[in-house]
Amino acid sequence: MNLQRFFTLMAMVVVASIAVSQAEAASCSGARSKKSDTKIAMTFVNKSGEFRSVMWIDFAGKPVPYANLNPGEKYQVDTFATHAWMFTDGPGNCVEMFVAKSGSSKFNITAKSTGAGGD
Repeated sequence: MNLQRFFTLMAMVVVASIAVSQAEAASCSGARSKKSDTKIAMTFVNKSGEFRSVMWIDFAGKPVPYANLNPGEKYQVDTFATHAWMFTDGPGNCVEMFVAKSGSSKFNITAKSTGAGGD
C-alpha cells in the first residue's frame, strides 16, 4: 500500500470515530507516548463488533502488545496522560488510536475495519 492511501484510510478512521473528540483521536502514523506524571486508570471497551488488539505505543513509537479483545470485552490498564494507544484488527492493521488525557477514564473502540487489509 502506498503512503498516500495509508494516510487517507487513517484520516477516514479518525473521522469515523464518532465516540471521541478530535483532541482525543490520533493518526496511526507517527504517534508515540510522551513522559507524564499524571496517572490515569483507563478502560478500553471493544464496541467495534470485531476483534481488536490493544497496543501501547512506546516513547520511540513502537507498538507494545497489552491485550486482545473480542467484541464486547473490556480491558482496564493504568496509564498516563499523553500515552498513545493503538487498536488493531486480527492481522495487525491499525484501525483506531487514542491518546490518554487527564480526566479521561474510558475509551470506546468503535472504528470498523474496511476489510481491505490496509486499515
